Amino acid sequence: MNRRDILKTAAWLSGAAIATPLATAVLTGCTESPPETKPPTAPNGLAGHHFFSPDSFARVTLVADTLLPATDSPAASAVGVPETLDSMLGLVLNTDYVNSFRRVWADLEAFLERQGFAGLNAEEREALLSELETADEASVASAREALVMLKQQVVIFYLTSETIAEEHLNYLPIPGQYQPCISVDDVNNTAWAI
Repeated sequence: MNRRDILKTAAWLSGAAIATPLATAVLTGCTESPPETKPPTAPNGLAGHHFFSPDSFARVTLVADTLLPATDSPAASAVGVPETLDSMLGLVLNTDYVNSFRRVWADLEAFLERQGFAGLNAEEREALLSELETADEASVASAREALVMLKQQVVIFYLTSETIAEEHLNYLPIPGQYQPCISVDDVNNTAWAI
């Protein structure tokens, strides 16, 4: 599993699947709440989590770090991807999307549990996820769908994290002159954060 291929493929697949709920969240999330409003509490008593149970959160973290492990850039968990995912699913994204994800996530969790995912080494976890993503058996279709949805979200939240934007992408907090046609060599062959 090549990190560059993962990012390219996931970014391409994410398109409409994430753009609509994320755009809705961004557009509706920019309003100030009245001062007397208390911050939302975790539903169903999930001790600090908004969507995932503690066991599920540990599993999501392991999957996220398998998809985006630490290399010359930090792992997904090091930049808060699992926490962001938990908050977005529990507090921000629309109910239809969350319910759809919840349904397929249960199937992915069951699949990972049957395969002993947590007990595998990094290479074996990577191979298992690659195999699941390319499988065409009907028995794992729902788990595969959950993996694709999760992968899209992990990549998006990774690339939009503050650490990655400021330390691993070109980042100008105060943009300068717009130059539409420049060579990538002029920007150190690095994508722009914003």
